[in-house]
Amino acid sequence: MGIPEVTFTLEEYGPVLAIAWWDAKYKDPIYLVSNMELMEEACHWYKKRFRIETFFSDQKSRGFDLHKSHITDPKRLARLMIAACLTYIWIVYLGVVAKRDKWVGIIHRTDRCDLSLFRLGLSLLEHFLDKELPIPIAFQIPAECVGWQR
Repeated sequence: MGIPEVTFTLEEYGPVLAIAWWDAKYKDPIYLVSNMELMEEACHWYKKRFRIETFFSDQKSRGFDLHKSHITDPKRLARLMIAACLTYIWIVYLGVVAKRDKWVGIIHRTDRCDLSLFRLGLSLLEHFLDKELPIPIAFQIPAECVGWQR
C-alpha cells in the first residue's frame, strides 16, 4: 500500500511516497519512504539494497566518515562524494592487490579473512604508510579488456 504526496518529519520534508509493504517472507511489514513516484518502482529498487548497503557504510561509519562532514550545500556535498567514490575505487583496488600479492597474511589474521576488499585496501594502505613502502597508485586495464564494447 502506498500513499503519495505526504510530508515527512516535523520539517514536513516532501512530498514523498510512504509505503507499507507486506511480503510473505516477513512477519512484519516493511515501511519505506521514497522520492519515487511509483510504489512498484520503489519496491523494485529496495529489493536491490543489499548490493549497495556495504558501499554506503564504507562511505560513512566503516570508512570515510562522510556523515561527520556536516556539509549541507548540495554542490559541495556532490564534489565530496565524487572524490570519495574515486578514492573508494582505488581503495578496493588496493584490497585486490592485498589478495593478489599475498599481503593478507601480513595485514590481517591468517586463519580466515572476514574483511571486505575495501577494508583490506585500507589496511594495506596503512601498512604501506607505516612501513614507508611504495604505494600502488595506477590502475591497469587487463589486455583482454582492451577493445571491449558495451
